Amino acid sequence: MNFKRILQKSTGIYFNFLSITHPKKLRKDGFLLFCNPFARKLKPHQLEFLQKGLSDTFTVENYSIQTYKWGKGNKKILLVHGWASHSFRWKNYIEHLVKNDFTVYALDAPAHGLSSGKSIHVVLYAKVINAFLELHSDITTIIGHSIGGFATTYFLDHYKENTIKKVVIMGAPGEAKEFFDFYKQTLGLSTKSVTLIIDEFEKQLGKQPSYFSSAKFAESISIPALIVHDKNDLATNPAHSVRLNKHWKNSQLILTEGLGHDLKSKELLKEVTAFVVN
Repeated sequence: MNFKRILQKSTGIYFNFLSITHPKKLRKDGFLLFCNPFARKLKPHQLEFLQKGLSDTFTVENYSIQTYKWGKGNKKILLVHGWASHSFRWKNYIEHLVKNDFTVYALDAPAHGLSSGKSIHVVLYAKVINAFLELHSDITTIIGHSIGGFATTYFLDHYKENTIKKVVIMGAPGEAKEFFDFYKQTLGLSTKSVTLIIDEFEKQLGKQPSYFSSAKFAESISIPALIVHDKNDLATNPAHSVRLNKHWKNSQLILTEGLGHDLKSKELLKEVTAFVVN
């Protein structure tokens, strides 16, 4: 048994113990674990690239949010990264879009990159997106990857007064409930432990996990969307994007092969650019 598996098993045993002895502590610790991305620190070459952009910060709910800007093109676009990532993941997109007459913005989610905090969830991420777009009302396009795509879909459904005309959703999860199923299986959590953590989730976010469904959110969205997923994505199930495409009235679906969850290739970059340009 490797160290990671031992740590997972130990965490599960500890949480199951807390569910009996200190249920209030389990609720708090379990929810924080659910929202902790354990994000990687920026490497020197990543920081060097990001510093070539115009750096700025703004504040949302006491979180300091790091933002970047590249280019001076007529078209304005926001790039929204995924779980345990940061703005550098968009390097190829940034360079390509700037050459195609875009002004490119990117932001680090709370608890990611150079933004502050230790936790993130879809509701908070959507608030950050909305707050940034209120500061930059000339942005008309969003590209969101992984949980960034999920948060973007939630944002479009819950913040109707926005300026977005096109959106690209890449490799996004579809149901918050699946995260709990994952943690239950991975950590070996008891039903009681999961129930207590879900209770705290509902207390903090105001809704049951089942409420957070990208397909449900998409039913109210009519702007053009490009939905991208790899058939062999091991991090998020491509079936979610197939379902999202069916519920999103004005959307088209691209299912790639061999790109995994990162979805990085020159060909896909060109397809995404063609969609947001035209």
